[in-house]
Amino acid sequence: MTSRGNLVLIVAFLAVGSYFLEVVPVTSGGLFQTYGERWTNRLENEARENEVVVRNGNDSDIGVQENGDWKAPSTNQGWWTWLTNVFRLPIVSVFAYRAEPTNCPVCSCGINNNNSRIVGGTKAKEGKYPWMVALYYNNRFICGGTLINDRYVLTAAHCVFNTDRSLFSVKFLLYDRGRPAPESFERRVSYIMTNWFVNAVVFIMNDLALLKLNETVPITDHLYPVCMPVEGETYAGFDGIITGWGKLGNFTFPRTLQEVTVPILSSEECRNQSEYYKFQINDRVLCAGLPEGGKDSCQGDSGGPMHITDPITDKYILAGVVSYGYGCAKPKYPGIYARVNRFLSWINFNTRDACWCS
Repeated sequence: MTSRGNLVLIVAFLAVGSYFLEVVPVTSGGLFQTYGERWTNRLENEARENEVVVRNGNDSDIGVQENGDWKAPSTNQGWWTWLTNVFRLPIVSVFAYRAEPTNCPVCSCGINNNNSRIVGGTKAKEGKYPWMVALYYNNRFICGGTLINDRYVLTAAHCVFNTDRSLFSVKFLLYDRGRPAPESFERRVSYIMTNWFVNAVVFIMNDLALLKLNETVPITDHLYPVCMPVEGETYAGFDGIITGWGKLGNFTFPRTLQEVTVPILSSEECRNQSEYYKFQINDRVLCAGLPEGGKDSCQGDSGGPMHITDPITDKYILAGVVSYGYGCAKPKYPGIYARVNRFLSWINFNTRDACWCS
């Protein structure tokens, strides 16, 4: 077949695929399960939950909506937008020249300053997670994110898919969303990088995105990045610490940062003990949660960090990024997180113009 024929075939495949994604939700309750009794029950439960949210007075600055099992809003605007976004993604940025940073400060990452509701969680201590950022889209809060160096924030790809980067603002040193501290500040996003090819076809397999800030952030004693994970480490058996401003167990959104701790499962444990399909649990994700449920991330926590503490250095390490789950805190449905150390080469290559802390 000619190269032109190949191009026509690719475009036709993407068009059919985008139509399929419009009709069948790309979630563990849509694409990965039948439209049976559980799906019907789930829609009824979500409708009841939405009633409770309205009844309790949902915050006006919340952009998070129920979107299947994703823990972020839906930004899909139609099959044509989806298709054009596949080609609009910044492929050229992979090859873009990035000058090596100069005069990088000597700094430490992930410092545990413990000595000085996410479902089932508690309020986090103010200033405990200085790398935690809030992503606002068109002036509405939608997701969390993590500062990994002085220029880039790591978040979930589904938080930024089909969006306009000019409408994003990244807020730092934010604890109470309703009452920003004097030291809080924000940055704009100069471009968004996702591992686009897999995302375009099987989005759930590769749910990470890098946001390049329009200018660097100052690394100080009060603001520093989280530490990156060790390549190849599974972190099974560790306690995962999740932070965010996502929905609580009473279906309201908190104004103050919350944290919750859940055990990280091995891939084998997750396949055998959960009710997800086995092919959903692969080397790009990790599971964390209790068999009986009760503690979990939820809508609004997407893109935020799941940390572990290094047993030797006592520093916080970014093990995962909140991705999706069947509901929130349900028995036999642990939260699913993008496994950060599976993408270290991609992250390092695309942030080579940034200063890192160690």
